[in-house]
Amino acid sequence: MGMESPCQKREIRPLAEADIEAYLDIYLNSYPAYKTLDAECRQFYREKHLLELREDRQVKTVGLFEDGVLIATMKLILFSMNYFGKMQPACGLMALEVHPLHKKQGAALEMVRYFEDYAREHGALLTLLLPFQIGFYRRMGYGFAGKLYEYRLPTAVLPAPERKTRKHLRLMRPEDFDEALACYNRFAAKNHGMVEKHEEEIRGARGDIQVRRIGYYGSGGRLLGYAAFRFESASETNYTQNRISVEELVYENGAVLRALLGALRLQEDLAQTVVLRTGEEDFHHLLHDPQDVSRRYIDFGFLQTNVSAVGTMFKLVDVRDFVGKTAYRQFPAGTLTAEFRYYDEMGCRDECIRIHFADRCWAIAESDAADVTVTCGQGDLASLLMGSCELAGMIRLGAVSVNNEAKAQELSRLLHCSQKPWLNSDY
Repeated sequence: MGMESPCQKREIRPLAEADIEAYLDIYLNSYPAYKTLDAECRQFYREKHLLELREDRQVKTVGLFEDGVLIATMKLILFSMNYFGKMQPACGLMALEVHPLHKKQGAALEMVRYFEDYAREHGALLTLLLPFQIGFYRRMGYGFAGKLYEYRLPTAVLPAPERKTRKHLRLMRPEDFDEALACYNRFAAKNHGMVEKHEEEIRGARGDIQVRRIGYYGSGGRLLGYAAFRFESASETNYTQNRISVEELVYENGAVLRALLGALRLQEDLAQTVVLRTGEEDFHHLLHDPQDVSRRYIDFGFLQTNVSAVGTMFKLVDVRDFVGKTAYRQFPAGTLTAEFRYYDEMGCRDECIRIHFADRCWAIAESDAADVTVTCGQGDLASLLMGSCELAGMIRLGAVSVNNEAKAQELSRLLHCSQKPWLNSDY
């Protein structure tokens, strides 16, 4: 029950312009928020997706056809991603959609298999996606990247602007967009887990005239950071009540960040509150009073500062290849061989891999006896090796099991990553 009959023929192929109306039928009935379904809405998305099909090279739209009828679509994105300080390939899954009358027939699973094969063919070390349903992808072996923290604060609690930094600040203009994009890409190249923007994201950002940017320029005139934000009404009856919604904070160092936050604080006469998002776990230490505007109290004696969220999920395309291509990663001093056992969810088989740590590097161990064995989920392995979580914490929680507590603590020390991978790209 629920699966296609043997006579039904399925194929996955790139979409052509001739498929646009069938594509829109699926797209407009998926992710239903913000879609009016009238002729104007359909024409808007028709033009948008035809442009993507004609021009995009980094993003590929494919469809699953059953007996020649389009029943599912998705976009595949070739990213350049920061792995421990070096940009290397990753592949993202975007807008996976199944026709309303063809759900529960294995279409989404078939599409994900195609996506992972596509990533492998293009040399990606990781597959990335933003989950519509977390559990669905957990069952496919996906783990979590770093968390995102959203702060809703009185604008007045941001760091005060310093007089000496004001000369470095400038309101940016639409024609400065390419300069901002180059600054963002430098930021991504310095921060583990970030990706460069893709074509569709760039096109949307370039055309969004409601976004304002304040830039920080160094003594040589180079853009060292910027805050991208928009003003939003905070009241249906009082136009003087507004908030600042910060969409990007890009900064070369902490001094630049403080200056940008100071520039936002200068707007407290226009906007009483500010909403900003960051992957920095310790951001609350930057504020003299980080309690958020909810004024929420949590037993016993805790005041809410922010809400946190999981978003990007990822999976190692090939563990051996990942370790080999990140051999440059610098580890603490120590020598140890660790064995990782996990179940390959899509391959339906048990897997075992050994990694040897020595001379501040890691490498695949072919025959070394393991000092410690870690048994974990496939997604948790990706999170451990990418530094999204701490092995010691996963052991305490019972999320993974080990056969040698002392050696496991040593392995946890080796795997610790000072910056957890996070990104807030729109894909």
